[in-house]
Amino acid sequence: MEHLSRLQQRIDDALKGFAPKIVRIPGPSRVGKSSLITTLSRNYPEARTDGRRHVPVLIVVVPQAATAKMLPKSVLEALGIQVSPRTTAAAMFDLMLTQLRLARTRVVIFDEISHLVDEGSRVPPRAASDWLKTLSDKLEMTLILFGIPRLERIFLANEQLRGRASPPRLFLPYDAADVKQMSAYAACVMNYSRLFTTAGYPIQVSPRVLVQQSYLLTGGLIGVLADFMSELASVVKTEAPRPITYLDCQMACEEVNHAGSPHQLAFLTSGSDDTDVPPAAMKQAYVHVLTSNAASVPVRKKSGDKQ
Repeated sequence: MEHLSRLQQRIDDALKGFAPKIVRIPGPSRVGKSSLITTLSRNYPEARTDGRRHVPVLIVVVPQAATAKMLPKSVLEALGIQVSPRTTAAAMFDLMLTQLRLARTRVVIFDEISHLVDEGSRVPPRAASDWLKTLSDKLEMTLILFGIPRLERIFLANEQLRGRASPPRLFLPYDAADVKQMSAYAACVMNYSRLFTTAGYPIQVSPRVLVQQSYLLTGGLIGVLADFMSELASVVKTEAPRPITYLDCQMACEEVNHAGSPHQLAFLTSGSDDTDVPPAAMKQAYVHVLTSNAASVPVRKKSGDKQ
């Protein structure tokens, strides 16, 4: 919600004619970036004014193994415009600029922009950064870039792009060592639990155990939590309403990719609700998610440090 509020403010500023800005949101896979993009798209829909199309905010998905020619093609396809494969890269770029002007687009959100700097990418980081800078400059347009932490390579390759950009808005998993964040994560888990109860399948696992064990599974990634809850529903989908047990949680866990540390797997105990998960194990799950996504582990300030 904090990211959504700040990004909506940035988009509103762009639509009002404020100076354009380049914003990037790096974060691990399954942290919730796609849900955030979907919400932004819903809040700024396409419209028609006096018969003219108006696309204030355009969502563009960058394909894997993107090339210089595929970048403007992806933008045009997001606008619903098909182009001939024989069109040159330069002609396609000019067509893209024209169509964005006609659509009066003020903000372009690029999803999976980190595909431009995947291993083996055919677009050098410098070329990718130059392309983004040129797009922003020519149309005085705000760009919002989503991707895994690797997207920072684009900015490292171009000091001019860095100068036009805001500091990165890190979109990280819920941190078990942060009381506020862990309370928010627990609230997410309990919201799911209430949905099960409303449907007639109350989860008969103590809230404390459900939160801690699911955190071992997810490492704080809300997308993985959603997968787990979906699989938990699937376990009992053919059965009459009944309580959901710890054993059901174990069965659901077998169908979900374990995002947390492989050294501390979730729902492995015999079913006892009595044992707390050590804080170190929770932290290890969080750190594993970050390191496996090439993200740095944030340095938390001590209570005596100056803010």
